[in-house]
Amino acid sequence: MIPRRVAGLALLLAALAAPRLNAQIPALVPLPTEVQAGTGTFVLPDTVTVTLAPTSPRMREIAAILVANLADEGIFARVRDSGPGDGTIHLRSLAADGADESYRLEVTPTSVQVTASGEAGVLWGVQTLRQLVTHRESRATIPAVFIRDTPRFGWRGAMLDVGRHLFPVEYILEHLAWMSRHKFNVFHWHLTEDQGWRLAIDAYPRLTEVGAWRTEADGSRYGGWYSKADVRRVVERARLLGITVVPEIEMPGHSRAALAAYPDLGCTGDSLPVPSTWGVFSDVLCPGKESTFAFLETVLGEVLELFPSRYIHIGGDEVPKQRWEACAACQEIIRREQLGDEHGLQRWMIARIGRWLAARDRVLIGWDEILDGGLPPGAVVQAWQGSDRIGVALAAGADVIASPHEWVYLNRQAGELPLGRVAQFDPAATAAAAQATGAGGRLLGGEAPLWTEHVTSPENAELMWWPRLLAVADVLWHGPADSVALAGRVEAVADAMRQGGVAVGPADRALVALRFRYDSASGSIRVTQAGATPGLVLRLEREGVAPRALRDGDPLPGPGTWQVSPRWGDALVGEPRTITVVDHLALGRPIQLATPADARYPGTGPLTLVDGARGTAFNDGFWNGWVGPDLDATIDLGASRTVRSVDLSLLEQVNSWILFPEVVELHASVDGQQWQRVGRSVIDRPVRPDAASRELVRVPLAAPLETRYLRVIARGGRRLPSWHSGAGELAWIFADEIVVR
Repeated sequence: MIPRRVAGLALLLAALAAPRLNAQIPALVPLPTEVQAGTGTFVLPDTVTVTLAPTSPRMREIAAILVANLADEGIFARVRDSGPGDGTIHLRSLAADGADESYRLEVTPTSVQVTASGEAGVLWGVQTLRQLVTHRESRATIPAVFIRDTPRFGWRGAMLDVGRHLFPVEYILEHLAWMSRHKFNVFHWHLTEDQGWRLAIDAYPRLTEVGAWRTEADGSRYGGWYSKADVRRVVERARLLGITVVPEIEMPGHSRAALAAYPDLGCTGDSLPVPSTWGVFSDVLCPGKESTFAFLETVLGEVLELFPSRYIHIGGDEVPKQRWEACAACQEIIRREQLGDEHGLQRWMIARIGRWLAARDRVLIGWDEILDGGLPPGAVVQAWQGSDRIGVALAAGADVIASPHEWVYLNRQAGELPLGRVAQFDPAATAAAAQATGAGGRLLGGEAPLWTEHVTSPENAELMWWPRLLAVADVLWHGPADSVALAGRVEAVADAMRQGGVAVGPADRALVALRFRYDSASGSIRVTQAGATPGLVLRLEREGVAPRALRDGDPLPGPGTWQVSPRWGDALVGEPRTITVVDHLALGRPIQLATPADARYPGTGPLTLVDGARGTAFNDGFWNGWVGPDLDATIDLGASRTVRSVDLSLLEQVNSWILFPEVVELHASVDGQQWQRVGRSVIDRPVRPDAASRELVRVPLAAPLETRYLRVIARGGRRLPSWHSGAGELAWIFADEIVVR
């Protein structure tokens, strides 16, 4: 973990400063509703007295937060029921146990007053006060100011996916502290996924014994889970900081980890591994079995004991229906309940869970797919598939949390989703347009998710969260901001965060932008990094070889399997890129493609298929992709050579619509004019759901041949099978090397 000392905020000479001020107001994120600069400063004495009214338990907790904040600034403070007027910070709540988040903060040269209608507002006033503390000439000061502040939305959230990659409790506790400082009040904890079940459930121990662990492609085991004691720590720390923890237990999709532990929960009962790849998987929980509901109700019963949140998230997104279509029990429920189809079955299932939660004074939240088949009664919709889904959910009468991927999915790189765009996120405008047409739902607020398929460590998460999460905080509390003005405030706050040990990423470009290009002059693969993030280094690793730093433009040393790992210190910040370098007769030779590869998958350039590099994942930059046309490549070996074998390196990733071609042909020519087919390989195997592999497909030769030109054709036009989510659509062919020996 990164050591942290939460430091005082840097000064910003901003538009907030007024004429004739003796002090300038530091950057504030989120920006308060109203800020009036005063004259002079409040100089914090050697010992600060904090007084409370009333002296309720919650007010004492808030005072303790203030004392800890000041201690981080090197300032000693003590809490008293009353104290002298000068040099005192007064905290006052006008209503005991009040949930009103509005507050007033008044700083004069002699005192500080935080006044709020409710205790929640007092906490946010204390957090604003923390941002105002500066250090001048060895003294801590606060500029004279009057602030009146109220949040735009009551739901200001951030979501962390711990199913794909696990994050330590200590990191989560630290993240909560930074969330609270910037007035987030909801931590959405995505606890279960296809790739891992992360919550201990006493009644079903195999959920963590089996479902929390997966076998990675390299054979290593990855996993872990949170104990109930861990959860209680997180929930209690969040409560102290004014944050509600909303758990998410995915159902009926994204449940492969649960099915690995208890196969009978699926329609087929097949034993399945916890997957180590990403995507949407066909096997989901079976609503045709009463035992499925017994399982879910028991699990949720233990969840409710741990999480006092009124809201419980059940996922409900990305649910393939193939298993239900073939399940007699599911079809019987559709017939008996007159549900119409499998979308109606999903609505029926979620509505049943919603009624179970409602009977226990809890409210169900689901991703916006729960609208398919009709909104389950009383459900809250988290709209993610686009801003238009906010309006659709409101029109259905739902309460809505806005999380449109194009605005606030912070797992997207900052080059694709820069801070300036996040600053313009305005769910209220979308809601107003829907409500103007009679939509009856309410917009609760918004939330920024961080999905962690490619986020591998706490440092990696921080580099993706910050500084863009500051823009989310500003939007949800204050409203859309001028991107230039916001950028100035955010940069000042981000500087202070860096001083406090937080890994702050770029605001407007990718964290890691690796490029691998074949250098024909040297016959090697060179690694470049566009716009490298300061502090980030690349490490070159290979089994049996000492790791070393890789500089921009360095070549990979030679044949073998290499791993390029982006690092922040020792922490991995992004998935390593694994490259197998091979030497062969066609390396770097001229190649012509009858049909260019799709522009979305250009590989390492025009020589991708003869650059000597074999990739791993479809999106790692080493693959050429075709959808529809044949892969038709002609290679000039430069002179007549003896060819003993030809292999085509292919990828299959069924969930990503990538299939092996059914036929690969090899043609040879001595002059490039007259061609003869010399080999043919038939890939005769069924397409399996969730299959993912890369293979060297050999085209058999009757005998070694003398030739100069080779033509490799992988036949395209294959269509996805009937059970696939893209049934009937054209499949992709992915290839990354033609290996000639």
